[in-house]
Amino acid sequence: MPAEIQMPNLGLNIAEGTIEEWMKKEGDLVEKGEVIVVIMTEKVTVEIPAEVSGKLLRILHPVGTIVKVGEIIALIEEVGEQTSTHIPAASVSSTFSPGPRPEHHESRDVKISPLARKIAQENGVDIREVSARFPGQKIGKREIFEFIESKKQKSKPEVIHTTPDEEVVPLTGPIRVMAEHMAASAQTAARVTTMAEVDMTDLVGLRAALKEKFKTDYSIGLTFVPFVMKAMGEGIKEFPILNASLRKDEIVMHRAVHIGIAVDTGRNLLVPVVRDVNRKGIIDLSREMQQLTGKAKDGSLSVQDIQGGTITLTNAGVFGALLATPIIHQPQSAILWMGKVMEMPVVREGRIVIRSMMYLCLSYDHRIIMGAQAVQFLQVVKGNLEKPYPLLFS
Repeated sequence: MPAEIQMPNLGLNIAEGTIEEWMKKEGDLVEKGEVIVVIMTEKVTVEIPAEVSGKLLRILHPVGTIVKVGEIIALIEEVGEQTSTHIPAASVSSTFSPGPRPEHHESRDVKISPLARKIAQENGVDIREVSARFPGQKIGKREIFEFIESKKQKSKPEVIHTTPDEEVVPLTGPIRVMAEHMAASAQTAARVTTMAEVDMTDLVGLRAALKEKFKTDYSIGLTFVPFVMKAMGEGIKEFPILNASLRKDEIVMHRAVHIGIAVDTGRNLLVPVVRDVNRKGIIDLSREMQQLTGKAKDGSLSVQDIQGGTITLTNAGVFGALLATPIIHQPQSAILWMGKVMEMPVVREGRIVIRSMMYLCLSYDHRIIMGAQAVQFLQVVKGNLEKPYPLLFS
């Protein structure tokens, strides 16, 4: 039997993708690990490698086809294997030899005004897409704005029907996948949430002292998030079960700490992964987080950017939220939620003083994480944030 190449499952919220480019044509020899097709989704552009060496026997879907997760898109005849080329007709969209590989850089033939180019860059618009919409024309600001508006219209959900009292839209695409993922997590994990109140006053002062230096010396915006990530790493050193996954009847203890950072792009929720947190300092974590957040918002995340997380951190404090009971991102076993940092009256040594406070909310899977472990982990995170200076050197 020929080996099947499938549209891979890329994780949260990705249900389908569009075939952007075939790197090989039917009859070509391919090596295991060699990229044979590029698929574009709403979140990432995926390069799919061959899982075996052999001959590309059949391409089942041409460029431009939308394929679902798990759908077979090509067949490879393994080296030394003689196989029938009979494919059920229902599986085959078309048989073809892909055309020349498209140019991925902006064509020199594209005519565009400097102002239009600036507007396109500021709005994350791909000049190639605009040029394809207005072939042969010089691209000005009017064409850029028309293109942006058309993209907005396409992103609006299809309306099933409307009445004076309501508008009904289908539950499809990324929203449907997120709904299914969240429901499955809620039905699978024995979720418990515990909370801690953190005095962030010293960290607020430390960030204020370093913020300008990070901006001028490293071109990085310093936030509280990398400090929380480092504090999570310190907590996992003492309670590694928080960094584990449950796989059937086995507990998988992950040695590396790969923290998924939830990013709201305004269109959907993405969770790019910052890897090897315990091996990196605040500067590197800040830089990597800034890069991943930017890629999430402009739609340039790769598969590697969103896979492999072992625990998740979400910062709803930027939107003014105080408390939450977050849902665990399966197959992980814990998610840490951070709220708004705000000045509050608190009692210190019998006196009421004003301090900068924040709530941390930890949801964990009680099937493998004991309550005492979760609470103590959270206290380690709290302690590190309240005395943040060692985090700069750890």
